[in-house]
Amino acid sequence: MSRSFLALAVAMALTLCLHVFGGGPQYSEPFETILPEGDLRVMGWVLWHAVTVVLGVLALAYLRLAFRPNGDLLVFTTLLQLGWAGLFLTGGILWLDNLWIQPQWVLFLGFPLLAHLFAWRQARS
Repeated sequence: MSRSFLALAVAMALTLCLHVFGGGPQYSEPFETILPEGDLRVMGWVLWHAVTVVLGVLALAYLRLAFRPNGDLLVFTTLLQLGWAGLFLTGGILWLDNLWIQPQWVLFLGFPLLAHLFAWRQARS
């Protein structure tokens, strides 16, 4: 068992909890109040909750990696998170002119960086 990947799984689970309980209605309710009825409203709701699903799957993936190394799973989690980091960086640059209003990109770069460091250390031992 890899304690390092177990720590990543716990940290991602905490990130999930932060999203669910700290994201709060100030982020999710505008989808219901600003977007018109129907398709757009549902799409906003789905996208908000898709983040919850992705964070949960990432936590489970790191938990699996804690007990069984898997290069393909590591690459998949990395690419997924780099995609999210890219989206937050692009949004911060293009629309907010500030990368720190939504600093989630730090997590989505940090987790895969640590994961690859831990995998590299595992491979060397």
